[in-house]
Amino acid sequence: MKAPWFILLLYILVSCHAVDKSKEQESELQSLVIASDLSNQQIKSIAEDAQGHIWIGTFRGLNKFNANEYHQYFCADDSLGLPDNQIQDILLDSKKQLWIATVNGVCQYTDQDNFVHIPINASNKNMVQLIENKEGRMFFNAVLQLYAYNPLTKSIDCVIPNLDPNHTFNVRCYIDDNDKLWVVSPRALVCYDSSTLVLKDSISLRGTPSYSFMHNKKELWLTGNHTIAIFDTQTHQFKELPQAIKQHPLLSNANIEYIHPYGDNSLLINTSKHGMFYYNFIDNTVTHQEEDGFPFEVPPFKISKIFTDSQKNLWFGSLDQGISVSYHYKERFNNNNYLRSALENKSVVSIAAEKNHNIWISTLMNGLYVYDIQNQKMENITIEKLFPQEKQRAIYVNQIFVDNANDIWMTATNNTVLKCSYINGNLKIKAQYNVFYPMSITQDHYGTMWIGTASVYLYALKQGDTKFRPIKMYDTRFTFIPSLLPLKSGSVLIAAFNQSMKLIDSKSLQIKELAVSPQDMKTSIRRSVFIPTAIYEDTQGEMWIGTVSNGLLCYSPQTGKIRPVPGTACLDISGIEEDKQGLLWISTQYGLSKYDRIADKFSNYYAADGIGGNQFYDRSSCPLPDGTLLFGGTHGLTFFNPADIPIKRNIPILFQDLKIDNRLIRPAKGECIDKHLSYKPNIQLKHYQNSFSISFAAPDYCEHGRVHYHYMLENFDKDWIDAGNNHEAYYANLPSGKYSFKVKITNNDKSIIEAEDAIQVTVKPAPWATWWAYSIYFIIAAGIIGLFISIYLRIRSEKKLAQKAEQEKEQEQRVNKMNMSFFANVSHEFRTPLTMIAGPVNQLCNNPEISGDNKALLFIVQRSVERMLRLVNQLMDFHKLENDTIKLKVSKIDIISFLQQLVDVYRTNAKEKGITLNTFGLEDSLLAWVDEDKMDKIFGNLMSNALKFTPIGGCIEVHLDLVNREEAGLCFALTEKDKDVQFIQISVSNTGQTIPDNKLDKIFERYYQITNQNEGTYNWGTGIGLYYARSLTQIHHGYIKAAKSNNGQGAVFTFILPINDISYTENERSKRQKSQTDAFPLIQEKTVYMKNEDSENTEKQNSILVIDDDTEVVHYLKTLLSPYYRIVYRFDANSALQALKEDAPDLILSDVVMPGKNGYEFCREIKEDLQLCHIPVILVTAKATVQNQVEGLNTGADAYVTKPFDPSYLLALISSLLRNREKVRNLLGRATQTDKLDDNILSPQDKSFMTNLYQLMENELSNPELDVARMTEMLKISRTKFYYKVKGLTGENPSFFFKTYKLNRAAELLVEGKYTVSEIADLTGFSTLSHFSKSFKKQFGVTPSEYNKT
Repeated sequence: MKAPWFILLLYILVSCHAVDKSKEQESELQSLVIASDLSNQQIKSIAEDAQGHIWIGTFRGLNKFNANEYHQYFCADDSLGLPDNQIQDILLDSKKQLWIATVNGVCQYTDQDNFVHIPINASNKNMVQLIENKEGRMFFNAVLQLYAYNPLTKSIDCVIPNLDPNHTFNVRCYIDDNDKLWVVSPRALVCYDSSTLVLKDSISLRGTPSYSFMHNKKELWLTGNHTIAIFDTQTHQFKELPQAIKQHPLLSNANIEYIHPYGDNSLLINTSKHGMFYYNFIDNTVTHQEEDGFPFEVPPFKISKIFTDSQKNLWFGSLDQGISVSYHYKERFNNNNYLRSALENKSVVSIAAEKNHNIWISTLMNGLYVYDIQNQKMENITIEKLFPQEKQRAIYVNQIFVDNANDIWMTATNNTVLKCSYINGNLKIKAQYNVFYPMSITQDHYGTMWIGTASVYLYALKQGDTKFRPIKMYDTRFTFIPSLLPLKSGSVLIAAFNQSMKLIDSKSLQIKELAVSPQDMKTSIRRSVFIPTAIYEDTQGEMWIGTVSNGLLCYSPQTGKIRPVPGTACLDISGIEEDKQGLLWISTQYGLSKYDRIADKFSNYYAADGIGGNQFYDRSSCPLPDGTLLFGGTHGLTFFNPADIPIKRNIPILFQDLKIDNRLIRPAKGECIDKHLSYKPNIQLKHYQNSFSISFAAPDYCEHGRVHYHYMLENFDKDWIDAGNNHEAYYANLPSGKYSFKVKITNNDKSIIEAEDAIQVTVKPAPWATWWAYSIYFIIAAGIIGLFISIYLRIRSEKKLAQKAEQEKEQEQRVNKMNMSFFANVSHEFRTPLTMIAGPVNQLCNNPEISGDNKALLFIVQRSVERMLRLVNQLMDFHKLENDTIKLKVSKIDIISFLQQLVDVYRTNAKEKGITLNTFGLEDSLLAWVDEDKMDKIFGNLMSNALKFTPIGGCIEVHLDLVNREEAGLCFALTEKDKDVQFIQISVSNTGQTIPDNKLDKIFERYYQITNQNEGTYNWGTGIGLYYARSLTQIHHGYIKAAKSNNGQGAVFTFILPINDISYTENERSKRQKSQTDAFPLIQEKTVYMKNEDSENTEKQNSILVIDDDTEVVHYLKTLLSPYYRIVYRFDANSALQALKEDAPDLILSDVVMPGKNGYEFCREIKEDLQLCHIPVILVTAKATVQNQVEGLNTGADAYVTKPFDPSYLLALISSLLRNREKVRNLLGRATQTDKLDDNILSPQDKSFMTNLYQLMENELSNPELDVARMTEMLKISRTKFYYKVKGLTGENPSFFFKTYKLNRAAELLVEGKYTVSEIADLTGFSTLSHFSKSFKKQFGVTPSEYNKT
């Protein structure tokens, strides 16, 4: 009971501890503020740390910028904040350590997002500059003194006490390429060795320069007070000014305030009054900020600092206007500052380019502009100059087009079309046309001008015409034609609002629809209706259609298919152009898209990428000869050369802040994070800190507006979460466990994954959910479980008696069920012996005397009765085995004589089956204590098994040996209970299939059968014979086993029995002792006489094939049928099929239940064989149910006889079937076609065969050379099969049957009376009339002439 109180107390302590920590954090937060703007607009210093953050020092506070927000750091009361809020300088040293200089000391930024103050051993702590030499030694410029950092004491010491002896209070320090320290003041240049601080040189200055700059660590530029000088630190001499600067009218006498390197070969020189200059010291050129070629737009404020970050972006710090950035990535767009500024915020609705390098630009509100590319001059042409008579109307030129003759065509909103020329700066109107609201204009390859209007009409002006011709394009009340495209084929493609696209022939003006299936259009136009905006034919001949709301479509003239092309920046397309690389550029209502057709990939650009704006006007685009593309929009003009657009780079990911319950967490030892998240520490959260947020950033400052964030907390989130531009992830009530917080970024259209990173998060379990808490729970639970177990055991003991009674009842039911199953299996075995009894008995009743064959029948009856008794006894003994009531009764007998009698019983069966039966060791005599009944059953089961599974021609061997205990122990595992020292060893071996090694023990199990034909069929049937033999052997205190034959073919079953009375108890020994005569009886030979008919007419007798696996049944049927028929017998279906191929019988008698292929399968195979299907089949079986009979007849059997059967019924049935077969033969011998035969005479298969045969003979009736070879070829049947089939159906060979058919047909022709005898002889294929007459008389007994008279 103490555990819950302990857990509660621990929870209170943890909670109190958490509150104290939170208060401590609140006090620390005073030195850090997160904001969207700078802490102050006066910029003092700019730097970049190793992770890509931009640090901005101001007059009040330090700012860390991550492209999304500013972390503002201030001076705090503790030692973890800044020394002072006024920042003087920031430097990232060679060890990636960030140093911050303030007016009140120096500090270092740590990975715990705080600062470490560096002690200064001096009173002057105003550090204005941070310097590092090549050795990594840090120097601090304090104007009056120079300080250096001592890494041993981790403090700052004064190394040059009098840095400014002239008290100019304007001192800057630099390290040159030789690691020399240069101190620059308005009065002098002083050089020191930066390692030893030994004075090396001192140079006096003239002109009192107020600003200095070290260029490439080799040159000192000294400027200010309208002077400029360059000092070479290598030669310690002044250099001559470059001619470009020296001769420049402004820069040569300007007051230079700031110099900054730009790229690898240029300097940016900022002046106090004349702005900024771009000096290329390789080309020796100077470009003013307002001149064309200046690389960027200079911010309009007083510049105090310039910094170039690792991404080559320029950061401009001002004295009072904060920060401005010139993104390096934007330099490829709109790099003509003059053109950009002249059209800035002027809506450019149309653009066209002349051949003489003039660009015509139409604006919405400011008229026309003509820009001369070569002279870089621009002229404004007002609308009043074009239309002086319409000064009061708001008119603008909506389309400009330059034709092949370099004439300028303008369509205006006052339904006017102007044709103008522009020569030497003079605009001249050559012609004026009235066209209702023109929307689009183009010229085809034949020089015809085409204008699409806001109506159903298209206007055409052929060369030489003076007036536009209206052409009605659509039969509808309303539409408009915004898009025209002259094709390379000479036609013009017209696209109109909510109408099908059409083609018009430039010469004949014939109109036809563009071949596009309605299904393709339905697939492409998913939103609204078809509203075309721009059409373009690329260099490959494909047509690109821009639409409103349905994006970009592509039409292939080769296939006639149109398809949507998804991926543009916006689904409202404005213009389409193709660059020299084969890439398509598509302007839209929100952004600009580049499409690579080979890669099937879009790259989208927006205002954040420097394109100027996002919204473009329809059809306001054109290319220039040098490859530059122009697009007009609401922002003005976007112009660029696609070859200059670089491939975008990858963007890094930085984790920023961790907030718990919306409170910012500062790194500290023992806290959930020990470093700032940008250093990717493992986040260790307590159970009550499981509601938190993590912010992240991609410090790519030129593209931060386009960065698209995705995040996922692995093991919690199933999929990535699309955060868009949001850079913070929130999680609440997170279960305890280990997680991985992953962030990836893509561009705005998600086409490129640019970076991915992860940080590990662990939420610790609550105290009551830890392992030791669960241990306590386990102990308590174990006690409770123990209590329940004791209760359960008591209840269980009470129910045990009831369960035992129930189990006994269930056992009894199982035994009954087993007995019933056994009786059902053995019942089949009873029917065969009953057949053997009933048959001979009926025959004896019909015969008045017993002699000869009747004597043989008596022997059959005797054997069958004995077998039936054995089966019945076996059945009863098996029942006794199950109930453990069988008893052993041994007596002393001559075991050899007893075995000889048993072997003689099976010798006849072996002979009938063609099996050789050999015995070994059955000579002389041997007295042994044996139970004759058990011995008979053990040996009988082994012999029956051997006879059943030994193939015809096989061999069975019986061996008897007398072995001692030692020899018996080699084969069997004898125990102490085996007292005898002598044993009889009897083995029965047979040839045939072997028993697999893994089945040698299993075949003695009850009901176990080997049913796989590849492994043998031992124990086939009920599966109890060998189990029964083993049980009897064990009762007899013996052993039995199975093994493979020595030659690898067949099996050997061996059993041993003790022969002396010491092995048997008093109750097991019989009290009666046999006499000497009983022990050694005289054996009398018995001769069985079987009637065998071998008369001369044997060959004429009908033959019957008998198939049964039981030799007794075969022997009986042979005895029964051989007086009347020639008998052929087989013991399995496979050998019977082989016999059928050798000699087809007249009738087949078959058993159903046989090993391998059963009787049903055998019958079905016969009836499906064309050669054998005519042979009658009788199934003789012990399966007597109606279902069995129906199944047998369905296989095609002609009759179904159940066992036991009446011999007279079987004989009568056979005789009836054979007589019917003979009648069919006679009918077929006299018939000439099957149509005259009854339907039930022949089976469908036989009837089809005979019909084909009759047809063949009829067709070949007059052919005297028709023979069997010709017949088989035409019927496509083998010669042997044809012979047996005809012979079986007609009783005649094919040649004789064909001759008989000819004579029958001749008789029919004679009766008809249409032909003479000579003609009939010729028609029926007889070569001579005499041969015909002789054959006819032999067949019918009269000559043909006499037959006709009768």
